[in-house]
Amino acid sequence: MKVIIKIIAAMMLVLIMASCKNKDDRMLTVINEDGTCSREYTFHTTQQWLSASPDEDYDSIVDKTWERSWSVLGADSVRYPVPLTEAQLDSMQELDLSKPIGNMLMVHAKKEYQSVEEMSTQIYRSEGSHLVKAEGIKATSKLEKRFKWFYTDYTFAETFACEDSTLFPIPLDRFLSADTVSYWFTGQPDMVQGLSGAEAKELLDGIEKKINQWTNANWFYEICNLIIANYDKIQNPPVSKERFSNMRDSLVMQPCVLNANENEGKAESLTNQIDNLFQSDAYNQFLQTYEGGFGAYGILSFGTNYDLHMPGTVTDAGMGQYDGNVIHYRLGGERMIPGSYTINASSRVTNVWAFIVTILVILIAIGTFVFRKKRR
Repeated sequence: MKVIIKIIAAMMLVLIMASCKNKDDRMLTVINEDGTCSREYTFHTTQQWLSASPDEDYDSIVDKTWERSWSVLGADSVRYPVPLTEAQLDSMQELDLSKPIGNMLMVHAKKEYQSVEEMSTQIYRSEGSHLVKAEGIKATSKLEKRFKWFYTDYTFAETFACEDSTLFPIPLDRFLSADTVSYWFTGQPDMVQGLSGAEAKELLDGIEKKINQWTNANWFYEICNLIIANYDKIQNPPVSKERFSNMRDSLVMQPCVLNANENEGKAESLTNQIDNLFQSDAYNQFLQTYEGGFGAYGILSFGTNYDLHMPGTVTDAGMGQYDGNVIHYRLGGERMIPGSYTINASSRVTNVWAFIVTILVILIAIGTFVFRKKRR
């Protein structure tokens, strides 16, 4: 079925989400004391791409303003300048790697920005061996700097949001509470704290069932929209277009739709429900031959490890994990399903010069006092 392929291509990402995203991809954000910043994308690449000269126009995104380097995943942490030479390739062949060299080459593309606001206007994701714009995602950043004489405090926040607020026509709040939705997609608030393994599994199984029902409802809504948009092409429909349109919202919430048998094949099961609900194969006959595309769920393919390096000592890592050097977060399109998703952190820089100046002032004051006392 051609339409089945279209449906799966458009919406299967809702089900798999982060499970298939490349865990090796990274996006490193570095905040400098003067407010400037940089962003570096790390992702798998190919020998051909690394062999390209920096003078070549090798990518529409990564142009000559970017700094490129490469490394071998799992071999060492050493980075090498681009391009990759034949001598380097020959030496790598001798390494004892668990995977072919072609699967281990990583590229690091870095760009400097004058402000965090400028940086957030340019959000990319890896696709194959290249960077492409992260379509459908809007990012905004804010950096606050508070001078406190002995210390300077920095607070950085970057918020990611889906540009299309109507991406999922059937809202999640018809199935789950806001806190439950947030926990499922972002991990916050922690709803399994204090639960035993069995209790946590029971809770998660219940949430997953509701998420699957929500997914089914949205899949079926898309199928109904597809039928409505092409109603004049359907032979002998059992009801009028107006009647079908009016029934759409109630159809998507039918138990047979919400609980469509996944073992049967999700798309097949859902389209078969149309036959059952209308006792007619007119709609399914159309779906069998439909060749157009629908759905705009590319945002869910966005996923990366987000690393953040703050100036000074980190005082608050937000929802990230601090390893003493950088803060690690997970960032993916599914985390934006409940709403905007914010990565934030705070740090403190010690102003050594302020201590020196203060000590000098104190010493001068003491010296002046002693000098005056001696003159008396």
